[in-house]
Amino acid sequence: MSRSPLVIVPYRSFGTPTALLLRGRVLYERTPDVADISHSIWRNFRNALRRIDSHEAPGVTVEARYQNQQLQTVTDHEGYFDLHLPLTAPIAAEGGWQAVPLSLVEAGTDKRLAPTTAEVLVPPTSARYGIISDIDDTVLQTGATSFVRTTLAILLQNAATRLPFRGVAALYRALYAGYTGNERNPIFYVSSSPWNLYDFLVEFMQLRGIPAGPVFLRDYSITMITHKFSHNHKLESMRSVLEAYPDLPFVLMGDSGQQDPELYTRLAETHPGRVRAIYIRDVSGDRRDAAVDAMADALRAQGVPLLRVADSLAAAASAVELGLLPAAAVDSVRAAMTAEEDGG
Repeated sequence: MSRSPLVIVPYRSFGTPTALLLRGRVLYERTPDVADISHSIWRNFRNALRRIDSHEAPGVTVEARYQNQQLQTVTDHEGYFDLHLPLTAPIAAEGGWQAVPLSLVEAGTDKRLAPTTAEVLVPPTSARYGIISDIDDTVLQTGATSFVRTTLAILLQNAATRLPFRGVAALYRALYAGYTGNERNPIFYVSSSPWNLYDFLVEFMQLRGIPAGPVFLRDYSITMITHKFSHNHKLESMRSVLEAYPDLPFVLMGDSGQQDPELYTRLAETHPGRVRAIYIRDVSGDRRDAAVDAMADALRAQGVPLLRVADSLAAAASAVELGLLPAAAVDSVRAAMTAEEDGG
């Protein structure tokens, strides 16, 4: 039986004015349907299986072309690739998303196959701070504390039927705009979800009006099925972002359901002066309150506010007090939450 055509799946990544990081995976194409609210649970289930049962292409040559350069790399045993692209001319101060053409090189020929474009974010000099946000139970209602609820949502729903927390899109748009309204503060998303769900997460954020940003996920493995895995990959991803932008402070957004408070505390302690605020969405009731509040007390002594917030409005109000957002942001988040509640 012949295989499907090869496709490059570029992941939204990040860079600096002098270098770009390209990341992605090469797979044999089994494209899930574009999400629609009318899709049945069986259609959603079929698409979920297409994502989970990915057919990777190891040992394939990927080529990037940018600024009159041609750089190549080879996919690893699971089809992943990383390519560090030094720039011959620096990116202009306005930064933004850089489009980098990618293609596959057919062995022994000059043919270029499966052309696509990678998106790489270079923060502009106007940025006053960056945002690093978890996804599950911070942006996307997941029920990540329940393996059964999380699994059923992944298998039986789609990007059009899954829901964000009320006000998230308005809050993140306000953080992107910043206090002046034109700061274009970069947002980076980290999650313990597998890379197999990348297209779903990107589609979900597009549908819900949540600002785009580089995404950091993890490789799929059997340990994810039991949830007995370390969250250190999130810490490593966050460290790589802080190291890439040494002059940029960060706001960290997470939830109390898993290890975000612990990870963010470690990040703030090991990178003094780099974290402006930490917001933890309280999704675990009183079960974690004492532990999270103890971490908040410890960080307060270092000048880092860690707040356990009930919703997006509480986070917006605090951000206004800290000078991260203008007062009008509270009204915009409140109006969005009301509209979303009225609209179901």
